[in-house]
Amino acid sequence: MTSIEKHPRRLLRFLLCDTTGNFDELRSSDEERVFSPIQCFGNAVDEKPEIVLVRFGRISFREREELVELSAALKRNSHTQRCLILALLHSKHRKLMEDLKKAKVDYIRYVGDGKLSSAQVREIINGLGPADRLERHLAMLCPFLHYSKIDFQYEMTVCGAYLDRMVLGGRRLHEICETEDHLHCEYYLKPRLTYGPRV
Repeated sequence: MTSIEKHPRRLLRFLLCDTTGNFDELRSSDEERVFSPIQCFGNAVDEKPEIVLVRFGRISFREREELVELSAALKRNSHTQRCLILALLHSKHRKLMEDLKKAKVDYIRYVGDGKLSSAQVREIINGLGPADRLERHLAMLCPFLHYSKIDFQYEMTVCGAYLDRMVLGGRRLHEICETEDHLHCEYYLKPRLTYGPRV
């Protein structure tokens, strides 16, 4: 268990990487915001914050890959590998979570697309616990969730248990595929394919 879960009310120095720019002004010298992965990495190495927050908004696939690589680089670097990393996601996305797991991200929180304030970020950090662990969120999602790109920024969610031929959305996606209820789904229990879920 990390120190943040043992002492959640301690005021941690944080560094926020938010390429969306959808954030109010910061309130104290223990808070810093940057707008690019390169700037985030440099500041993290120089200032060694206790927690780095990386916001994944509605951005292009290339920007998303850059933020995942930033997370991995922070965990590999000897100057920053002890920093906790919290990914702020606007929605559930299994492929992104799998990539973040490989990058060794510690926590995940869903924050939507709205403007974040310093007080909201502090509340999120103070509330982090076992329920926010990346592995727990990943376990909730159906392993057959696949994504088909439409263009450089948008994609469709499809059912891998139905040979990627069924587009998922609305109630079925949010109430079954993206929850533990997927364990009772007819397609999950009897997938129409000869290979297993993508790892």
